[in-house]
Amino acid sequence: MELPPRRSALKEATWNAHMALDALVGGFATAADYRRYLAGIAAFRLPVEAWLSQHALPQAFSDWEPGLVRDELRADLSDLDTPEPEAPRAFAPPQGDGIVGLLYVLEGSSLGARLLAKRAEALGFSADYGARHLFSQARNFSNWRAFSERMENVCVYDARAAADWANTAFDYARDAFESAMNADHAVR
Repeated sequence: MELPPRRSALKEATWNAHMALDALVGGFATAADYRRYLAGIAAFRLPVEAWLSQHALPQAFSDWEPGLVRDELRADLSDLDTPEPEAPRAFAPPQGDGIVGLLYVLEGSSLGARLLAKRAEALGFSADYGARHLFSQARNFSNWRAFSERMENVCVYDARAAADWANTAFDYARDAFESAMNADHAVR
């Protein structure tokens, strides 16, 4: 299946950063693995979603809401008696008008959430306990489609800035997961 042009260009421009993050996240085969994943995703999404909630979206997105999962993440952390992790640093996007790239990363995570939700469920976590954020994202796939459509049709679009913002988001996520893993190893 051929992707729409802007999505295809962003996928290509972020391929290396995306693969580096996927390799770091890996899978989770045990509850301990899942806890590390949860700490990493919380260290990434909580600061990014806080930043996003304080900034306006482009006019072309005025009738659309990003799929934020911070409340579900906090509930999942609480379910597993896991403290909210500290972010490796404050989220600071690059210069330019590229917020669409950040949204591409956040909304695109709903694609992987479907697989991760199944893995979490196999470990005993569910939409009601420990994996709310994953099930919320997996159920919200229509938001990804709505975002993709807007991304392709927005009149003012800076491809380079979008790629910079997306790569920054992937790098920030990778740092968050590394920080969570290092914190986990320090506890042992």
